[in-house]
Amino acid sequence: MALSESLCWHVLKGCRGQVVSSKWFKGRETTDPNLENSLPLFVIERDLVLRHARQQIEDSLYFLEKRGYLIRHGFHGLTRVVYQLSEDALKILECGKFLAEEEQAFRESLLDIRQPGMWGLKFNLGEAWRRLKKWRA
Repeated sequence: MALSESLCWHVLKGCRGQVVSSKWFKGRETTDPNLENSLPLFVIERDLVLRHARQQIEDSLYFLEKRGYLIRHGFHGLTRVVYQLSEDALKILECGKFLAEEEQAFRESLLDIRQPGMWGLKFNLGEAWRRLKKWRA
């Protein structure tokens, strides 16, 4: 899985404080409340596609959804999709770090065995440099 901790933080911080109208989501007049702390999927992808590969974006959204940080409203295909922050996501944003087991998953993404590099494994230098700066701070 091509996880990126910085991408996950970008998604979580981007959703915080945003509101998606239930009228836009449903595509018609409705009395449902607006979705607080949420963003449409196309907005998330539009912002990330310039800096990240498609697989990395999909893997990170999958990770955040399965770990319970994002709640998906709608389905892929012909319907509109909105991701909303869960209570766990708001707690994580408040404390500023993921759980220890999730941090382990990010560390494992430093080596990508699916992409060959010069010595057999692709080493993610950008992720290593970011973690070194974070560790020194």
